[in-house]
Parts: sequence; C-alpha cells; structure tokens
Amino acid sequence: MLEFIEKILNTLKENGFPDKKVSLPTLKMYEAADKRELSFNKVIEELKNTIDIDVEITDEKVIFSQKSTEAPNPEINPFDKEQLFKQAGDMLKNMSPDQIKQMQDMFMNMTEEEKEELMEKGRDLGLI
Repeated sequence: MLEFIEKILNTLKENGFPDKKVSLPTLKMYEAADKRELSFNKVIEELKNTIDIDVEITDEKVIFSQKSTEAPNPEINPFDKEQLFKQAGDMLKNMSPDQIKQMQDMFMNMTEEEKEELMEKGRDLGLI
C-alpha cells in the first residue's frame, strides 16, 4: 500500500499539490488500486489519517487538498470590496483547471433568470 500511496503523492506534487487542489479520475484510481489488490477506500483513509490530506470523492473525480490548519481571519470585513476581490482572487489561484471549468460550465448552464439574479446580488453588494 505504501508504494501506491507514494505514487499518488508524486502525481499530486507534479500537479501542484499542496498549493493547489488536485483532482484525478475516480474510475482510474479505483482500477489502479484494484490492480494492486488494494482497497482504494483504505488507501484514502490512510491518506486522511496519516498524511493529513483531505479527499473528496465524486462520481467523476477524486479531489485531493491540503487540510487547512488556518482559522478564519476575523480581520477580514466581508463588506470591504477590496478585501473581497483579493480573497476571491486567492481562491481562484488555488482552484484546479477542472474546478474553474466546472464553475464556468455551471454559469453557462444557468437560465437567464438565474444569471440576472446573480448579477442583482452582485449589484446589491456593490461588486458590479
């Protein structure tokens, strides 16, 4: 199991981990574990418990991220436009290309009413 975990960790590092969240195809991960006669669920538990990695499994991908040890910053004013844009920019930098595409797709699939409602919320907050 350790050899497989090392291979996963190397792949994650090659893709920007721990600075960025990294996603890998769910089916391929289960197949790779099965090929080695391992339970991928046990591998995930090992990663979570011993290496302190957060793992989220969806139908299409397994998302790996560094466990956050930071407490929310009480000095950030959620109504300060400048801080809000900086925080949003920081969040975007940490998103994988898949996550950014997923967000874009979600917006593109919204109805015109949903898009207008979103824009209205942005105007109410003074962002637009």
